Formats: sequence, C-alpha cells, structure tokens
Amino acid sequence: MAQNTPNINVASMKPNSSSVMVTSTNLPTGIIFKNKALLTNINCWHKFIINNAENSSRNNVLRAILDHVHPLDLIPVSFYTDNLGSYFLARNCGPAIQKLCNDNLVVPNPRSSRPYKISIILKFSTTGEFKIDVQKNIINSLTRRYDVTNRTLNMVKIHEDPELTEFCPMSQPKIMFFLLHLAKNLTPPPEKYLMNDNRIKILNPMEALSGIVKTVTCLDLRNNLIEDLNILQPLKVFQLKELYLDGNPLCEKYGYEEYVEGVKNYCKHLEILDGITVKLAGFPSPKKNYFCDADGLDVVNQFLERYFMVYDSNNRKMLQELYHKNAMFSLNSFYYNGQFSSATTRLYRYNNISRNLHKMADFSHNSRYLFQGNIMITNTLCGLAPTEHDPFSFCVDLMYHTHRCAIIGVTGIFKESPETLLDSEKFYGFRRTFVLEIVNGDGLCHIVNEQLHIHNAFSFQIVNSFKQSKTVIPNQMRLPQTDKEQQQVVDTLRVITNLNVAWSKKCLEECHYDLKKALIFFTELYKADKIPKEALCGNKKNS
Repeated sequence: MAQNTPNINVASMKPNSSSVMVTSTNLPTGIIFKNKALLTNINCWHKFIINNAENSSRNNVLRAILDHVHPLDLIPVSFYTDNLGSYFLARNCGPAIQKLCNDNLVVPNPRSSRPYKISIILKFSTTGEFKIDVQKNIINSLTRRYDVTNRTLNMVKIHEDPELTEFCPMSQPKIMFFLLHLAKNLTPPPEKYLMNDNRIKILNPMEALSGIVKTVTCLDLRNNLIEDLNILQPLKVFQLKELYLDGNPLCEKYGYEEYVEGVKNYCKHLEILDGITVKLAGFPSPKKNYFCDADGLDVVNQFLERYFMVYDSNNRKMLQELYHKNAMFSLNSFYYNGQFSSATTRLYRYNNISRNLHKMADFSHNSRYLFQGNIMITNTLCGLAPTEHDPFSFCVDLMYHTHRCAIIGVTGIFKESPETLLDSEKFYGFRRTFVLEIVNGDGLCHIVNEQLHIHNAFSFQIVNSFKQSKTVIPNQMRLPQTDKEQQQVVDTLRVITNLNVAWSKKCLEECHYDLKKALIFFTELYKADKIPKEALCGNKKNS
C-alpha cells in the first residue's frame, strides 16, 4: 500500500520457482484444494492478473474486485498495467481468493457488460524476496491532509488522492482500520475526522482509535453507505460532540424524532447532529416542532397552508391580502461553503435586497431594504423567482400565542425551476419568522412583521427533500362538515382565486365544498372568459 523497496521493479519480477498459476481452465482440476497451504501462508505474495481491463482505470478495476469480495479482506499493492493486462499483488487474503475461485474468477464490471476475467499466481513472491514500506506513503498523505491548527484530519475521498501510490478505499474495513491506526499517531492527535464520501458501510474499524477516544470530538460520515442505527454501536466509547450522518441510507429509514433519539442512544455527549443542535447544557433537548400553546395549532396550520399555497402559485400578487397595510418585511441571505448546492445556487437575487447589517458598508442605508406596507412587500416578493416549497421539510415553532397575536417560525427547503435547459435545479434553505395579527376566531390572520433568511441548502436538506408528492394531499382531504370549516374553505378559495366572498361561496356550493373541484371549475370558467368583473375582489360594486 505504499512505495516498493528501491531497485525492485514489480513488472519485471519473475515468479517464484514454486509458484502456481490458477486460471478458470484449471480450476475444475481441484488446484485450489491441492494448494490450500499457499492460501493460508501469510508470507506469500499472490499476483492477480486482470486480462481485459484495457479501458478501465486503476480505481475502477480495484473497486469492482474489492466490492465483489466484500467483506473479505483483500489489500492490493503495486498495481501496474502493460500491453497484456493489469496486475497487482496481495497477501494474507486466502478467503478472498477462495471467493473469486468459487465465482470462476469472473468479476462483474459495473461500467460494462463485459466482466473482468482474472488469473492468479499463488506464491508469486515471498515477504523475504519482496518488501513493501506499508506506512511511509500513507503517513505522508495523512500529514498533508492534517490541519494542525484546527486539529482536523481531512480523509474525504482519500482513495482518490493522486499522491497516494496505492488504492486505499475506506470501504474496506481492514484498510479503514489501518488508516485510522496511523492517523491517531499524528501529533497532536486529531480531534475532528472528516470521512465523508468513502462508501463506508460499517464502523467497527473505529476501534483503531482506542486510546484517544476522549480526544475525538467531531466525526463527519456524510454521504457514506451506513444503513442502520445499530451500526453506530462502535461510537459508544467516544465522547463525540458533533456527528454528521446526512446522505447515508439510514437517514431515510427513520422519522426525525426516532432518528435523533436513536443516534443519541449511541452518542450520549452529542450536542450537534447533522449541523443541528440536539442538546444544550442545562436545557432540554430541542424538538423538531415546538408549540407554546396547543390551542394555536389550528392557526399555524391554516396560515401556513394558505401562505405557501399562494407564494408558490403563478399569482403571488394575491399575497397582498395576507399582509397588514402597515406591515414590515426584511430579507437576509447568506452563502454556506462546502454543500452540494455550492456549485449551482445563485443568491444574487436575494443579496440585492438583503438587509444584512454585518455586511452593510453604509449604515445610512439601513432602512433602504426594510420594506413597509403590503403593496411594497408584495411587489418585492413578486420580483423574486418562482418557487416550490417542500412542506414535508418544514420545522415549525409557535413561539407566542394569544387570541389576538401569534409569532411563528418555520424552516425548510424550496427550489427554483431551471432558467434554461442547461441549468440544474437550485435548492435553498430558509427560515421565515411571522408576527401575525389574528383578525377573528376563524383563523383569518394578517402578517404585521416578517423576517426571511435564505441560504444555499445544506447537504442533508437536498438529500431528504421532495421525496413525497404533494398531489396526494387534496385527494385525502375530507369535505368541511361545519359552518366554520366551510368558511375556512371559502377564505382559502378567495385568497387563491381573488374571487370575492359571494362568488367564492357560490363556486364551492356548485362543487359541494370540494376545494380541488372548485379550483378546477374556476380554471375552466376563467379560460372561457366567463368570470364577470363584479366577481373579483376590488370591484367597487362588491367591495
């Protein structure tokens, strides 16, 4: 797994005089059974020959073979290629060789319909004849990747390190153990290990850090292949304060509360999970949604449903009715580096009206982007790009509630549609804080103050967003049963369509108060130009 001993060229080496060639042709003769002693001899180097790897890179060839024998140990060294094929050496890998032979020395090639065909020379050399400095090259790589100032070791995609002589995938438990064993000897020992994007499936090799478990405070395992919470068992001995698991299959397997509590069962000292605070000294653990008053639940649900339905519609102008005539609105935007969204997100639309006092050069302009009045606010929001919010990503806090006022905070993710065929979708995270005036007991609210914060989406938000279709919701909605519920549906239709109260009620009565059917009915009338002017809000005759 590192540089060869000087003056020894593996490509020019001749096989040991007692070596044995194994091919798919002589496998049926029992050649493996006859030479079992060579498979168990840890002093024997075996040579692997890939006969048809001419169009494959080193990493692709070795990854296919290692994935095929997983979880059996096979550590390839001294890979080289010539006109006849590709080659590498390995030792102490008897079970992996047996597995390959059981499959007739054929390994599927994920990038081609032609599988790799392998031959093996058992005891090609011995450890006495061919020595390899296993540690030197890897230690040099780890040292280059170690930020001593922050005590952070960057092992992200370490198998792709161009300065590593050998292929070191952390998806192989034995290699991961070896890398971590060398890493803990860095001076001073690292506190933060960045191990994302390494296709890691199990964490047993973390045992290599025994002796310094109290030193390790942060572990980044994003975008690996961890499938279940019980795989976190080896982390119990650590005193981790930060852990990042977003992008792993287990994140989609559990609900939020179950996921957080499950992780905390293995990491008792955890304070931050996937970038979100889950524990503060002296305070109870935060929850995904917080309601200071259970009686405010209806207000929250009704308001958020109305607001985001209109905001994501083609007629954002209708937001004007939701804002108080003297309302105030401000926006702040911020860019987080190192996220999936970094390459595609564009914040210039939001930066142009951002009221970020930390970045404001001239404080005499501090009121320039404090928008006042429902007309100015609506015009500002209409100038932003069309959006689609994912309601299943929402985290909601009801921070204050009386019969006249409510303060709501909501975070989540939204996306903008591509502007051209060459563009990709742009994902954004957001937090909106609304101060609401409750107009009446039927849930009608006016926004008197709003603060909107926008940033490029976090990696875990992108991975977990827009997984559930919103189109199924209307089909599951029950029809309103009481006068109060019917009035709520009338108000919703009025906000969406700009119809006045009388015509909204008339439209719903035609459709037996089925909101979805009423919207379709309205659309058909609108396309046929059968909506009279007096049916719309703002007409003097019906105001």
